[in-house]
Amino acid sequence: MPPQNEQSNSKDRILQFVVHSVGAGISKNKLQEMNSELKNPHLIKHQALDSGLAFIKHLTYQMKGSIKIDSKEGHYTKFLVSIPIQLVI
Repeated sequence: MPPQNEQSNSKDRILQFVVHSVGAGISKNKLQEMNSELKNPHLIKHQALDSGLAFIKHLTYQMKGSIKIDSKEGHYTKFLVSIPIQLVI
């Protein structure tokens, strides 16, 4: 994506998916472990991520995207997946 200070004729966009769950949430320790594993694109063996989230991480990083998790134990969990895309018009 072009730097913020440059004009862009841009068809570059960020596609974002948000999954928000109200419920048990994730403990702070588990959340730190998960975020640590999500930030490392080269990590193959996951301890904190279940297989579904590990698969989503793999697909997201293949598309040069990112995943963020926010949670409050006993209240909610929110996953934000961001993927850069280029519009074709």
